Amino acid sequence: MTRFVALFAATSLSCATPALASEASLKAEIAALKAQLAVQAEQLARLEAATKALAQSQADTSSKVAAIPTGLPTEAALAPVESAAATPATTIGGYGEISYNNYLKNSSRNEADLKRFVLFFGHRFNERLSFNSEVEIEHAIASADDPGEVEVEQAYLSYAFNPAFNVKAGLFLMPFGFINRSHEPPTFFGVERNEVETRIIPSTYREGGIGIFGTTSFGLSYDAGITTGFNIAKFDDAGNPLGGSHQELVLAKASNLSVYGSLEYRPAPGLLIGGAIFAGNATQKNADFKADTSLPDFSGIQSRVTLWDVHARWQPGRFDFQGLYARGSINNAAALNGVITAYNTDNGANRPLLPSAFYGWLAQGAYVLPLGNDVTLAPFVRYEKFNTQSRLSAGVVADLANRDKVLTTGLSFKPIPDVVIKADYQKFFTNSENDRLNFGIGYQF
Repeated sequence: MTRFVALFAATSLSCATPALASEASLKAEIAALKAQLAVQAEQLARLEAATKALAQSQADTSSKVAAIPTGLPTEAALAPVESAAATPATTIGGYGEISYNNYLKNSSRNEADLKRFVLFFGHRFNERLSFNSEVEIEHAIASADDPGEVEVEQAYLSYAFNPAFNVKAGLFLMPFGFINRSHEPPTFFGVERNEVETRIIPSTYREGGIGIFGTTSFGLSYDAGITTGFNIAKFDDAGNPLGGSHQELVLAKASNLSVYGSLEYRPAPGLLIGGAIFAGNATQKNADFKADTSLPDFSGIQSRVTLWDVHARWQPGRFDFQGLYARGSINNAAALNGVITAYNTDNGANRPLLPSAFYGWLAQGAYVLPLGNDVTLAPFVRYEKFNTQSRLSAGVVADLANRDKVLTTGLSFKPIPDVVIKADYQKFFTNSENDRLNFGIGYQF
């Protein structure tokens, strides 16, 4: 009997063991699946958070791009902003700069100045139509007794069809060189804007009109249009031939309109090659004399003003190289100068005589040294040459003050990308009385 009971127990135990093993295995698999599900849920949560952060970043970027009132539209600005369709956006930006010039041979010329206080105002009406503007105060105070000015440098509407074709109308910057379109202090080297993009290209150079612009998928950008032009009756400075005669849409004489066009090509990352041209009759059908007969009478004279430039920029790694050549001409300068000479003689006046041609070029190199946490230090050197009276009509005597070769070297320190502290030294090889040390601060937002 005892043997029978033992045999029965052994048989029962052998039959129950596989069932118990199967249940344990099942529990282990369930536990593994639960752990896997937990891991996947955590991954999904991280992905969801990253997606939200990316969407917010894109929204912030769109707002900032919409606020940029530059004459060189970015690709993002060119494209219709579908996400903005339901939420029109008004944006505000700006920049400013303060400088101190220390003249090494005549300290009585030393000067500190709040050069510019600028605000950008932009509004995107819908995904395609936007408005951009730039209002500038120069030299802190503008009044009858102060040298300051209040200027509207840009005010235009832009309609974005697609990245390759867009339309703008209003007062906008001409697409020349580098500084004329991007003149915020953190974007260029040197306390002072370079001589070529001040004396030859009359930065900030803008006109009123209508233009088309765009960027292709293979890196070619264009900008072309019809605008108001120069008014030769406003010529007032032989050292800056076009500085006084561009009209800035201030009751601009528009009997003769002008045309402009520019092309820029980016064949590889960090490399840009471009050029621009502007041309048009500048006597404006003698409008100034017809309004005020005490002024010089240019009747019967046609004079075309032409300005062109070529420029290139190469930024391999931390290096930054720039080159620019600009040239202008004033047609029929001899006839215009004959009128001005007679006017000066008859009226005891001293109006300057016009050059037939003027030019300038520059070469610049910089190295951007990262110091950590977006802090950078950039030493640079620039050499430039200009002559605002490179060709003169018979009888006109050149002034050495209107030609020079300038060496500028210094540093730009940026504690953050949008704030800069600058210091440099400038050597003027012909007019050495202009040698100076410059210090400045600047910002943009």
